[in-house]
This record gives sequence, C-alpha cells and structure tokens, in this order.
Amino acid sequence: MQQTVAFLSEWGNDALDFSKRGAEVPTTHFIVTAIIVDKEDIALVKRVVQAVRDRHFSGAALDSDLIGNNHPKRKEVLEDMDEAPFKVFSVIVDKRQLIGEGLRYKGSFYKFLHSLADRELFRLLPNLELVSDELGDNTFMTGFVKYIEQNHISNLFSESTFGFVGFENNDLVQAAAYIAGTLARCYDETVITDHRGEFIELLRRKLLSIQFFPDSLGNIPSTAPANGRDYNETLATLSINLANDFLHRKSLSPVPQVKDQISCLGYLLFHFRHINPTRYITSFELIEHIKARTGKKVSLHYFQTKVIAQLRDAGVLIASSSRGYKLPASQADLYDFVSHSNTIIAPMLSRVKRFHDQVHLATSGEIDILEHDQFALIRKVIVDV
Repeated sequence: MQQTVAFLSEWGNDALDFSKRGAEVPTTHFIVTAIIVDKEDIALVKRVVQAVRDRHFSGAALDSDLIGNNHPKRKEVLEDMDEAPFKVFSVIVDKRQLIGEGLRYKGSFYKFLHSLADRELFRLLPNLELVSDELGDNTFMTGFVKYIEQNHISNLFSESTFGFVGFENNDLVQAAAYIAGTLARCYDETVITDHRGEFIELLRRKLLSIQFFPDSLGNIPSTAPANGRDYNETLATLSINLANDFLHRKSLSPVPQVKDQISCLGYLLFHFRHINPTRYITSFELIEHIKARTGKKVSLHYFQTKVIAQLRDAGVLIASSSRGYKLPASQADLYDFVSHSNTIIAPMLSRVKRFHDQVHLATSGEIDILEHDQFALIRKVIVDV
C-alpha cells in the first residue's frame, strides 16, 4: 500500500459580511491546500524547499505574503519548487456564494469547510496521513483536526488509514501555504492578478485535484476563447455536461477500473475548464496522474482499452490525436478524432478484406469467414458494397 502524507495549510479569513470594511478586508474565497508526498520522498522535498528558502527568503520562512505582487519573483519560486516530487490538492470555496446555503455564521461556515475538505481528500486518497502546522489560534485547522478524529475512527474493520498523525512547523507546511497564497491570486477578488494564467500553468504538472465550491462557472471553461474556428461554445458545453454526468453517476464506485476512469476524466475536465480547453494531454501525463491517485502504474494497453475506450463507450466525448487526448471544443477536435481513428480502422479493414477475398477465392466460395452474424457490420462495409 502506498504510504502518502498530506501537509496542510489554508488561506483566507472567516468574514462573511461583505458589506463591511475595516482592518480585516473580507476575502472572497477560503482556500484549503495540501502538499501530497510519498513518504519515501519527504526528505528530498524538504531539501528542495530549504534550497528555495535559502535562495529567495535568505533562509527565512517560505511566505507568500512576503512575495505579494512581485509576480516575477513568485514565478521564480514556483519554478524552483517544481523540482520537488509532490502533488497539490486544493479546495477553493467562494464565500460569497454560501449565503444562500444557510452558512451565515462562522460556526456553520467552518463545519461546512471541514466536511467539504474531508470528503474531497478522503475520496481522493483514503490512505493518507495528515500533517498540519502548530495549531495556535488557527480556528479552521483546530476544528478540522477534531472533525477528522471524530469521523475517521480506526478499527479492525476499516481499510482506511486516513487521519492526522502530527503537527509540525516545517518546510512542507510552508510550501502548502505558499501555494494556497498563489491560488488566491488566481481566484480571490481581493488579490487576483492578470498573471493568474501563468501561475496555474506553472502549477499544472503538480495539480492532483482542485475542487471548486460552488462550481459557479457552470458549463463554460474559465479560459474559453471567443467563439470561432478553434472554439465552439455549444460543443464545449456538451463535452462538459457529458463528462460531469459520468463523474456524478460513477463517483462512488468501488471498482478499481472505474476509479481509474474517474481519475483520468477528472484530470481532462479540470484542464479543459481551468487551464486550456484547446490543449491535448499525453497518454504519459494521464497515466502518471492515475498513478498519483491510486499508487499503481497502469500499462498503455490498459489505459487505452479499460480507461479511454470505456469512457467513450459510456458516452463521454474524448478527442484524440498524435498529441494525446482532450475533451472536444471545436470541429477541428472532432476531425482529429475521426482522422486518428481512420488511420487505425482503414488499414485493418483493408487487411480483413484481403484475408477474406484470398480465402474465398482459394476455396471457390466454400469458406466465407464473414458469414456469421457477429461479423455483419464488417461484411456490410467491405463486402456488401
């Protein structure tokens, strides 16, 4: 079983009255972020983060607030941290959208955050050890520890190892806080910057999962270009709807194969909606994402036949080309899929036809390898024309 540790931090405040202005400006979002590391890689990640601290912070704490709006420096830090083998999980909550959810008070607000973070983390990695900074006056984290302890009681019948194992004031928690602060500059209206696209692109390879609540973007990618030859909003909406439908129907499936499909599709959907709806993602990147989620390395054959093929069989639109896979957002994406399929199907049909004709001719028609009903479609295509 893969031994994985999550180092948690958060960004934002609990102010819910956005009409007030005072010493503490209400943040529009609350962000919970975890750096997820295989136990065997913790020492290496610490070395990389310490080198980042030495280079950019003169050995002091890795602090997003110190960087502030120095966007080139923020990108340098992210680039240097990219060398460390970790993944990023985050829950990003738009507090402005929660008033109608009955969350007008801080108590109910924190309880909601605890249940949301717990649900998404546990669904993602049920065998996960959690580490936080020293609690102090951290209202969210103090409550989250209690919530986890109450809802994940270890016993002989539980296969999960999910739960807090300690609190450390260390580099990896600081790294989680730095990334939470960077994500704030991508989504929170009080600090958002035009450089957010660059920050997300730098984090792209690290992102294991980002869950937004509420999912207020609807069915339009946040980075959608204008309607044109390379982008069709109707097609993009259809792609998102079909992907979401599959994820909602299958999200609780215990079947390992379906979990791999969910991991793959969730990754495709996130990139489509929040990074670049025109970008293809390679098989290698998708396989590595499945490995990060499940701890197992799957073969290319398994990926193609048990993940991509079965997602398509379930009605999900997935385009493919020599560049990889994506949800289709334009007619060009559709043509890429048909053209790519044609390079496989046409030669195979040609070989079957040649095989059939040679045997049929040599046996004077006594043997017709396509006479059975199971081959009716192939016969119709290459013989009955």
